[in-house]
Amino acid sequence: MDKKKVFIVYFSPAGSTRHVAGVVEKQFQALGTDVWVLDLGECRDGASEISRQIEESKANSCLFIGSPVYVSHAVPPVMECIAGLTNDSGAFAVPFVTWGGACSGISLYEMGKELLNKGFTVLGAAKILAVHSLMWLLENPLGNGHPDFNDDRIVKELVNRIHDKLHSDTPKGIKLSDLAYQTKENHLGMEKVSLEAAKADMPGREIDTELCNQCQICAEVCPMDAVALTPYPEFGHDCVFCFSCVKQCPEQAIKVDFSEIWQRIKDRAAFFYEHPHSQIFL
Repeated sequence: MDKKKVFIVYFSPAGSTRHVAGVVEKQFQALGTDVWVLDLGECRDGASEISRQIEESKANSCLFIGSPVYVSHAVPPVMECIAGLTNDSGAFAVPFVTWGGACSGISLYEMGKELLNKGFTVLGAAKILAVHSLMWLLENPLGNGHPDFNDDRIVKELVNRIHDKLHSDTPKGIKLSDLAYQTKENHLGMEKVSLEAAKADMPGREIDTELCNQCQICAEVCPMDAVALTPYPEFGHDCVFCFSCVKQCPEQAIKVDFSEIWQRIKDRAAFFYEHPHSQIFL
């Protein structure tokens, strides 16, 4: 039997998608599968290396690619990575997303569509509930405590099922329509919104120059390399508003009023009332 190899690629400023990727990695290792992992927050230009390794493995490889959901979509680094992959490699793929309890959007559908366009066979997919990345200051944020033990169990089940598919004579992919689980009206509405357009509604950041000691930690933790100190932090166009700079500033020198966006997120969660929270597609 040919040796299978799994590639796990993800972007995870808040850590939830990294957690899911870690569960995938450990479960495949427990099944005796070779695993290669890439964090797009540390290596933005990973598509060429992924393509090279997939090309070497041919049909014996499977790409797990993960993203948090921002404004109903996968984040730009993940979609750019998929776009940069080599066409028609004969490989398999499994997209997965983490979402913060407001709405998982059409992220899986769009990732699946692009992977299919690249010639991958999409064997499965997953959406996993996580604590909302913009609510870390709240006592009871949406998605509080997630991913939890049950979420991990669901991810392990996905890995086991994908492992079985990879070792079958004719691995069967899922249909793109399986990932179009939003209502038609909501799906069309989500296609019209984007992170780029939503940036105008994101809360602003103000620098307390008396607290800021120019330690550069905000620039170091930015997964988009979008922070420059001139001499105080300035935020470039590539910023995806993960607010890692705010969370990890040791002096709490970057001030943000999240109250308005918190209410919008809660209203969105009530409007969509999306269930099940965590789900695999096979």
